[in-house]
Amino acid sequence: MNANNGVIPKWSDETPQIVHIGTRYIGEKPYIKLVANNKQELLFLVDTGASFSMLFDTPAVKNLSFEKGFALSVAGWGEDNATPAYQTKLSNLSLGKITFDDVNLAYIAVSQSQYYHHQDEAIFDGVIGHDLMKHFVWTFDKANNQITISGEKKTVYQSDIILPFNTSLSKISIPATVHFNLDKSTTRDIVIDTGSRHYLKLNTAFLDNNLGSLPTKTIDAADFGMSGKAEHKRMTLPQVDIADLSISKVKANVIKSEDEDDWWIFGSALLNQFVTIIDYPNEEFVFRKYPNAKFKTKYNLAGLDLRKLRDGRLFVKYVFPDLPADKANVVAGSIIESINDVDSAMISEADWLRLVDKPSEINICFTNDKCIEVKTTEIEGYSVFR
Repeated sequence: MNANNGVIPKWSDETPQIVHIGTRYIGEKPYIKLVANNKQELLFLVDTGASFSMLFDTPAVKNLSFEKGFALSVAGWGEDNATPAYQTKLSNLSLGKITFDDVNLAYIAVSQSQYYHHQDEAIFDGVIGHDLMKHFVWTFDKANNQITISGEKKTVYQSDIILPFNTSLSKISIPATVHFNLDKSTTRDIVIDTGSRHYLKLNTAFLDNNLGSLPTKTIDAADFGMSGKAEHKRMTLPQVDIADLSISKVKANVIKSEDEDDWWIFGSALLNQFVTIIDYPNEEFVFRKYPNAKFKTKYNLAGLDLRKLRDGRLFVKYVFPDLPADKANVVAGSIIESINDVDSAMISEADWLRLVDKPSEINICFTNDKCIEVKTTEIEGYSVFR
């Protein structure tokens, strides 16, 4: 879908400037508020990994009028079939002082796809992808809950790390060196994917062909995308170098593939530990360190992947095999009433990840009145190294 090639942004002011957009981070993923057809406010994921922009079948989107166009098949993260979709068009889409007219999007009934357990999982209304992002300079600042867009050249500082990026198949990538152990590393372009909540993804083919075995202890895990569930292994790598920036102890998802060039991705869990700037007009990517901040990988020691429903409650997206939640017989799809006597609607995904990142005892109660106790411990060779 070569969407919106002829669509250009219109500024309400004569001179393009910095636009502060309503911003919300859910877990690690960045979202912005925009307005469709001059009336309906929507929440969109900002996703550099998406080639084109999308609408989902949420209540807010169903308030809009649009026609069904040609059929599409949207594939992505996951091991099952692609999600059916169709092309549609909005008369306009506004991001603050910026407006696009006659915008093509893919309309996807995600609430009925393999992507979700519950219809109420659809808590955002769509995705802004490369086709619209490419016009601007984007600044992501999670620590201050802020995303800005500019039509002008970015401001840079002497301490910033500035890299050129490549664009291929509507995805941007930057050069980096991934270290597997003291003797083995690889330098290659790695895709920037703000729509991923993970740190680093890589593939089994490279490891099988170049290492023979995984370099550290692994755990079994899964994630979900437009092609359903993707089971994989997770491990911790000793170091990743991006120009002069060295990052230690980086968690990596190892994805099944027969192609060594597949699945080399930096996700938002890594990117959000810095202010990052994506300068599409000048094809540059910037890392800016937060003052007195040190990179840290978080670990889900409970083995319980929780996500939000539309009413704010948490539910169980996935249970990691052989970790404490699995041993307590937690079932995927279960809705959580409370955690440590706090209503789950009051607990964010980020709160949950902070809680399970350290050894603790956690009381979890479900809506079926069942309560369990989950005791977490460090995982030698994965979350700690002695």
